[in-house]
Amino acid sequence: MKLVIVFVACVVGFCQVASASDIPTTNWGAVLKVPLAKVVEVEKGLVEWGNWIKETHPMGDENLGLDSLTITKGNPVGDYVYYVIVERYDTTDGLKNHQSIFRRDVSGNYASMFSKLGFMRAYRVSGSEQLQTLFSIVP
Repeated sequence: MKLVIVFVACVVGFCQVASASDIPTTNWGAVLKVPLAKVVEVEKGLVEWGNWIKETHPMGDENLGLDSLTITKGNPVGDYVYYVIVERYDTTDGLKNHQSIFRRDVSGNYASMFSKLGFMRAYRVSGSEQLQTLFSIVP
């Protein structure tokens, strides 16, 4: 009988965790496959893009705030380096705000930075947009 009670408690606990909404929604992300010869240029552009977000977007608990922006880099595979970009907002309105800020800045104060980001399209792995978070730990 104790085994049944423990089993039921575990199932209930698992269901509560699985149905909890503490996994943020991935609003946008992509995988870039970058030729080794272009790594320095792309990394410089990714950092500039990240700094634009840091300088212009509400963060964290602020209204429409960015929950996280992560850009990871793998070791070279053949003649390429893969990057994974994941941008998350607490709400879809946060992403809409990001798009609004982009439209404002793309031909404004940050036009020079945006003009260098053609690699986002050129090196994006087709079909790699990240739109769901499978698992996340945010302490």
